[in-house]
Amino acid sequence: MSAIQTIAITLVYLVPVALLALLLIAQHRRHAHWLLTSLLLILPVFYVSHYLLLQQLRGWPSTAALPQQFRLLAFDISEPDPNTDRPGQILLWIHNSDSDQPRVYRLNYRKDLHQELVGAGQRLAEGRPQVRFHGRPSNPAGTGADTDGQEIIRFRDEAGRSLPSKN
Repeated sequence: MSAIQTIAITLVYLVPVALLALLLIAQHRRHAHWLLTSLLLILPVFYVSHYLLLQQLRGWPSTAALPQQFRLLAFDISEPDPNTDRPGQILLWIHNSDSDQPRVYRLNYRKDLHQELVGAGQRLAEGRPQVRFHGRPSNPAGTGADTDGQEIIRFRDEAGRSLPSKN
């Protein structure tokens, strides 16, 4: 969890308590009804913020941008279903060198990423750990994104690591 997320979660807990304390102090005044009304309007915002911040904690799939370097642990692909209008998704279980714990990321389904993950999955089954590959971008602008503006994600064997085959 980043420092900003930690501060945000702390504020989500502290601000409502501070507002309630202010209400109790102001209760002795005659015009405290405006404070009570504003408190009742503001508190749901903090509770919704709290819910959204909790989804960013470990265990929930993150929709944040993928780290630049990571090791692929596993993946799950749900293809789009035109009968039910489900857009499809790709879940990636990765291990980032910045964290001790693996993390799940949710990406929108893309055919090119699906094909790349199938190849990486075969190499994983052979005992060859896969890491994100940073090669040259395929587009002439050199932005690291394809022509649709989506980030290119490629995998290669992790140097210096080899595991016994799982077959």
